[in-house]
Amino acid sequence: MGGMQSGAPVKRWTVLVVTQARVFPVELVGGRPVVVGRGRGSGIDLADPKVSERHLSLAVREDGVVVELLREAGEAQVNDVQLSGPTVLRSGDEVKLGGCRLMVLSALPPAPRAPRVASHDELLARLDEELRRADSRRPVGLALVAMPALNAPARQALTRRVVDEVAKSGAVACWGELTNDLLAAVVPELSREALLGVFERLPQVAGQRAKVVTALSPRDGLDAEALLEAALERLLGADPDEELVLEDPLMVRLLELTDSLAERGGTVLVAGPTGAGRATLLKRLARTAGLSLEVVHARDAEAVEAALAAKGGALLLREVSGLSRAALDSALERASARGRRVLATCANTLHASAFDAALEVPPLASRPDDVLPLAEHFLAVARVALGRPKLVLGHDARQLITGYSWPGNVRELRNVMVRAARASVRDEVGRDALPSRMAAGMSAEGLRSAMVSAERDLLLEALARTRWNVTAAATRLGLPRRTVVYRMARLGLRRPAR
Repeated sequence: MGGMQSGAPVKRWTVLVVTQARVFPVELVGGRPVVVGRGRGSGIDLADPKVSERHLSLAVREDGVVVELLREAGEAQVNDVQLSGPTVLRSGDEVKLGGCRLMVLSALPPAPRAPRVASHDELLARLDEELRRADSRRPVGLALVAMPALNAPARQALTRRVVDEVAKSGAVACWGELTNDLLAAVVPELSREALLGVFERLPQVAGQRAKVVTALSPRDGLDAEALLEAALERLLGADPDEELVLEDPLMVRLLELTDSLAERGGTVLVAGPTGAGRATLLKRLARTAGLSLEVVHARDAEAVEAALAAKGGALLLREVSGLSRAALDSALERASARGRRVLATCANTLHASAFDAALEVPPLASRPDDVLPLAEHFLAVARVALGRPKLVLGHDARQLITGYSWPGNVRELRNVMVRAARASVRDEVGRDALPSRMAAGMSAEGLRSAMVSAERDLLLEALARTRWNVTAAATRLGLPRRTVVYRMARLGLRRPAR
């Protein structure tokens, strides 16, 4: 994005008009002469009895401003010399007519500053920071502009148009390049209406050879990975309700419980860290129950109100931990009266008692058996969407993926793999296509992950052999019972429901 300007800058021409009554500037625009005279028919009205109705004209051209007397005019002077024919005026020249003076001035417009381009990690950090400060009246938007098959000059010109369009809104956007052909903009501090207006204009500004997708808080989420996921799904045209490949024993058991809850009916809460797959379970539940599903964020008051007024089907309320118990009870009661089955996600089990059933999803770091299968699955989806059938994970990429702690859980893994599919210049995804934060923490994270995985496997084996009798498992492992309970809590291990 460093060379986004094209062509030589064009001078701006201004006439400083000095009369006995006032002094005022008039900017001249190329393409059409401006008539100087007296009365409403003049572009510059001097209101001087010595000036005729159409006294002279001023026309901008490349090398200056051409001044020309009109037939019915009297006389005029340029730099104290009588004007007799068309004359080119330079910056600083002065025209006198009647008791008035016109001084011609020129200036180069300020060169548009190319925005600083943030790295992938910097962009997400800025997005998270803006989301923490945002509210429903002034949300945060994320725009992605895909520019495939464009040469460097065309890409620079397109980038300049997009940057200028966002700048017109008055927003101080943060720009980044997720890949060489994927421009990203974090747009904060605008009203919802203004932000939607900018996003609506961007596809026309970018043109047919580019694809623009957007995501908006709180509609699409309240953290950076959630907004990025929503935008990337729209960019790929992928099915957000796809079935995931889950191999970890805990998640397999949760899938079985989800299917049984689909048949029972009633309200269901799924708790756990954001991005761990809570909504995925509930979407599966709705499909299994044969219900249409509407998804809204609990902080999007307008969307929640509209959803509660609708009839039938299932309603997925995301992040109900932000609601008071009274507000949640009211929403559940209203939905029940309209024949809607409420499903909800929450960061914790604070509101579990308000629901007929509750499940808890562990973080991805506690499910090592899921990491590589999910990575392969997300890469396969992106590979199909991008038309790259030979794309595979390289050995070094696999090491980074299994050694990383995935604080953003499954959602972060999905986003990383979609970006890697676009960023990889070879048919084998290497570590160069993955975010730098993963490589930076590889040695420490890899060791920690291996230790956690080994400890988890030992605990699961002992618990399985003792039918989840914690005291018996502790005896088998030669550990105090309180140590086993503590390690189970740290690893997110809970006895499967019977």
